[in-house]
Amino acid sequence: MFLLVSAVLALQRKGGDMFDLLFVGNPAVNEAIAEPEDMPQSLIARLRRATLKTLEKTYDLAIESRAQAIVLCGSILNPARVSPAQLISLRRLILRAADEDCETLWVTSNPTDVQEFLRILGEPKGLSFATPVHPWTRTIRSTTVELWALSNDTDFDRFATQSSFEPLHRQILIGSDACYAPSRPMTSFLSSTHTTQANTLVIWATNSIRALPQHISLLPTIQSRSHTDAENSGCYGLTFYSPQSTDGDDLTSVKKSPVDQWKQLPVSEVLWRTVRVESADEDHEALAQLLWEACNSLVEDEVNKVKELIPDAMPLVIMNCQIACGTSITRRLEVSEIAQETKRILRERCAAASPHIWIASISADVTEPLAALGRNRSGGRPGASNSFTSALADLVTEAESESPAALTDREAAWLALELLESE
Repeated sequence: MFLLVSAVLALQRKGGDMFDLLFVGNPAVNEAIAEPEDMPQSLIARLRRATLKTLEKTYDLAIESRAQAIVLCGSILNPARVSPAQLISLRRLILRAADEDCETLWVTSNPTDVQEFLRILGEPKGLSFATPVHPWTRTIRSTTVELWALSNDTDFDRFATQSSFEPLHRQILIGSDACYAPSRPMTSFLSSTHTTQANTLVIWATNSIRALPQHISLLPTIQSRSHTDAENSGCYGLTFYSPQSTDGDDLTSVKKSPVDQWKQLPVSEVLWRTVRVESADEDHEALAQLLWEACNSLVEDEVNKVKELIPDAMPLVIMNCQIACGTSITRRLEVSEIAQETKRILRERCAAASPHIWIASISADVTEPLAALGRNRSGGRPGASNSFTSALADLVTEAESESPAALTDREAAWLALELLESE
């Protein structure tokens, strides 16, 4: 009892939270992060350790917050590719958590995987499983919590026939990108009145940035591996019976109901961020200074978020720098010409002042819309280059209006226009 009170007081002193469950999306302990060719060996070493280091910090947080379990969802481990060292590291984390009365709950949509994962990990104590056939059930603060893995209509129908709507009975349904049929929309089988009940929480583990239905809580990848899956990375904490926030700005932290708190916890060892600045006519020295100020400010904000949770943490931040050129193709070419020298200056400054920042790229902003170059503004004669420019701009703008999340066409269009201008 004394140790529990001490832990609670310690968390309160540093502004920490208590969580009943911690959720980890797609830990993929055997998947490495791609190593840039020109990155220093000291930073490459951090990349190689990042996946397990992030998971280790999450286990530390689960133990510190006295969580009942840490829930592993989505892509967790590939038996055919995992190394002995990675297995040993994961086993040690499971055993250490078990010694602190914190279970490791492995969510898998395939019940036959249970024995395989138990075998390769040596059947460590404290390891439990949730499948579509056998849910994980525990009593947490007088509440019966039932956690199911779901992947299709059959799984959902099985859950629905056994569902309970008792006030002190919580049901958690978990699916992931790895378990749905490509021919069908993700989460389509979860459209039911059962998933909108006050005692039911639906979680989807994904590395996609596409929007999910409002009644489904997003569980992103805990440790992103590139800029394309960097949205909201980290683990997520769930607290039952948390007081409802009255602050309008804090509504994002309360996902399901007035008594359940679903909160992002930034624990990632490597962060991928993009900084965008406007630059009309700066040379590489001036551009490097402008980018340094923007990067330093953004990184300081990101690191402070992590330090609020883990005081000793200093994540590696990999930056993409995008230069807004006001749809000027000439300026885009100028940026390309000075990008290498600007990157060299900026990397030297980071190495001296902020070694946890790595500048991955500097380029003209590929996210700038092409609408301003459209047909109604070109005034060019048919067959001229500006006629091609306006036609291409109109095609891309029309395509994006139908699929706003797709930026591939826009990037390809800017590249084509830059190549045309450089001829």
